[in-house]
Amino acid sequence: MKELLIASLMAASIVAGAQTSPWESEVVYQIFPRSFADSNGDHIGDFRGISNKLGYLQELGVTALLINPIQASRFYHNYFADDFYRTDPTLGTNADFFRMVLQAHSRHMKVILDMEVQYIADKHPWFKDFERDPNSRYKELIWREGSALFGAKLPTYDGRKIGYATLNPSSTQLRDEISNVFRYWAAPDGNPAHGVDGFRIDHMMDDLDGQHVKTGMLENFWSPIEASVRRLTPQAFFVGEQADWGQGRDLYQKGHVDSVYAMSLWYAWSTLDAAKIEKALNNLSKSTPGGKTQFLFIENHDVKRYASLVHRDPALLRLGAAMEFTAKGTPMIYYGQELGMAGIQGSWKSDANDIPVRLAFRWTRKVGGKESADFYRNSGPWDSKEFTRDNDGVSLEEEAQDPNSLFYLYKRLIRLRRMTPALRQGTQFPFPTLNPDVVGYVRAEGRQQVLVLLNLSNRAQPMPLPLDLVGLTDLLTGKRVRPEKHFLKPHGFSILQFSRTSALGKAGKT
Repeated sequence: MKELLIASLMAASIVAGAQTSPWESEVVYQIFPRSFADSNGDHIGDFRGISNKLGYLQELGVTALLINPIQASRFYHNYFADDFYRTDPTLGTNADFFRMVLQAHSRHMKVILDMEVQYIADKHPWFKDFERDPNSRYKELIWREGSALFGAKLPTYDGRKIGYATLNPSSTQLRDEISNVFRYWAAPDGNPAHGVDGFRIDHMMDDLDGQHVKTGMLENFWSPIEASVRRLTPQAFFVGEQADWGQGRDLYQKGHVDSVYAMSLWYAWSTLDAAKIEKALNNLSKSTPGGKTQFLFIENHDVKRYASLVHRDPALLRLGAAMEFTAKGTPMIYYGQELGMAGIQGSWKSDANDIPVRLAFRWTRKVGGKESADFYRNSGPWDSKEFTRDNDGVSLEEEAQDPNSLFYLYKRLIRLRRMTPALRQGTQFPFPTLNPDVVGYVRAEGRQQVLVLLNLSNRAQPMPLPLDLVGLTDLLTGKRVRPEKHFLKPHGFSILQFSRTSALGKAGKT
């Protein structure tokens, strides 16, 4: 093991100069606005509710917000907009939203806005004008003939069916219109300081809907739109959600985004298979271009909550957090993840299917308590007690009183990442554990080296370490570690700082 370690350290010194994205120093918190915090007692999350909770997020250690769509829409999730320039009135006014953005900025938090602009609902001004007049000046913007989705209707959780249409990315007029939409949210009054700092591009693809008709979107549609925004605000950040949930290399190369999602790592982590996780971690570093990053996540608004994936196992909840805040990339917390909120999609043949993974944030020990944004209350079987109950231990009110809670672990891990350059912006390379159940990797920045060990098994694992790892210290406890006596608890982890070995110094001089 010693020789393998030294070889890894030497290899790391070769790539240590690779450019690192400044966004690797951020901690992103994803908010589903309708479910986060209610400010006026109507049980619908809103912008003022987010504003009221910025102090909580700052205390947690969050430095950037990713906010799911806010544009006017009859869908609860606010995808498929009725108006790209107007906020959903149930969430608040445009002024409320931009006031919230300024308040976040005053706390040195960035704001990323989720944008879904490839489709519109049937009350959008472009759709309505075309419906009235087939020769409408907007007719070029809508993909009609050949579109698999034109005229389709989507069922909603409250019993309606809403029509929508796909837009035509081949149209330069559409590209200019959408550029203006992005520029508005980036600088509503022409001043970038008053707008959002970046955008999430939902379902970003090169071949629209996979029909092999509207192709070349990355180079001919998305890249020019991003360039238009960056002429207004050069530091604008773009994260693309890979439509195919693949590696996302084309989004970097042709779409010129700053980040994609670490999908391969999420897939691997959901298996809890050490070999697959190790492979995904290694590929992650190789597939991320210099100066770019990937969003690390263990759950989001489209997938099963991590707590449900691991059957609410306390050790696995903590292990997932440890990986997310020690691996290279940009960690992203889905609201309530820090509490261990649970949820699994249903099968009700409507947009209700996803409500169980978008339940109200648990501010109080009582479900539906003060500020609870349970917009779905009493609307159907998705409002059940399966995933959230009174006094279940999964609320901020309860966990804030328990220093051993998952919430406090998140606070400690976020602070550790912020205070440790190697974890925040260092290179990453494998550490050979010689144990098929334990994943190991080293983060390195300058002279600082941090070894991370993750035990994927439900058995304690002896993990003796090379004696030439000088000054081994557990960064969470501050205690010194004896390398020959080291072991990992079932589903346990270690985050250990150490000094460079004397052998490495000798090897470097040969």
